Amino acid sequence: MAKLVVAVDNSQNSMQALDYIAMMLSSRIDLVLELLYIVPGLPPLFDDPMVRRESKKQIEAIEKRNKELADTILSEARERLISRGFPKNNIHGHAEPKKQGPARDICQYAGTQRARAIVVGARGRSRLEKFFTGSVSSHIIENCRAIPIVQINSQVESKKVLMAIDASDNAMCAVDTAAEMMAGTEAEITLIHTKQDLCSYLPDEVVSAAPEMEQIWQTKLEEQIAPFMTRARDKLIKAGMKETQITSKILSGTRNPADDILNFARKNGFGSIVMGRHGSSNKQEYALGGVSGKILQASANMAIWFC
Repeated sequence: MAKLVVAVDNSQNSMQALDYIAMMLSSRIDLVLELLYIVPGLPPLFDDPMVRRESKKQIEAIEKRNKELADTILSEARERLISRGFPKNNIHGHAEPKKQGPARDICQYAGTQRARAIVVGARGRSRLEKFFTGSVSSHIIENCRAIPIVQINSQVESKKVLMAIDASDNAMCAVDTAAEMMAGTEAEITLIHTKQDLCSYLPDEVVSAAPEMEQIWQTKLEEQIAPFMTRARDKLIKAGMKETQITSKILSGTRNPADDILNFARKNGFGSIVMGRHGSSNKQEYALGGVSGKILQASANMAIWFC
């Protein structure tokens, strides 16, 4: 059975991530959810034996309440999924003590579970942690490179999925992950590729010296991407998606692929965007603020799948 590790806490974003899973994947009876809550601990000062002896009663009270909170969060998350139709026997809850930090602990746990992907809300419970170190979710995306990530940004209500296709291995990895997870569901999938204009590479004054070059450039781009669009479609069908669930679209883009993808998604009511962490140039990486990073930051009310 395929596994998803779902990071949970008591935040609204975490609950919205659970709602997204139930909406998109509740029909998958062969999918196991490993709900993971990272239990925060006292500062290292309280590891000192003398301090622990002096504060024994208070420390025990905190540790007891910490465990109760963990049990409550996991129980409520499980019930939320069951109430929305996810098979109850496929939901497991785990509370793990914080060791290296929430992001690294989640990544390490997902690796030991051989999870197919990690699902996380856009922001977790701690505003203080967000202020000083960046959100847990962004740290997971930047540092957990071996496992695909699904980040849910607020409430998602649409089952329409936009898959951004280019010639990179990352894009095909993202297609593989989404195909495996969404096969047998009601997801409506559109494969999309945005063609940048020639002025993305040369000044307008230079391109205007030979206007016909723009058409040549656009034609060659379509020829270049066509095999990858076909390959992505074949992967989806092989995984079990129906041909009627899949459409394709090549956009005549601008100089900003992120805006092209986001505008198309918003205009046409998509709830999910599936894409590689970086494109075929290997320069548009999330951590560097490239296409995927810009989409992530501006994708309110959408889920973003990264590979």
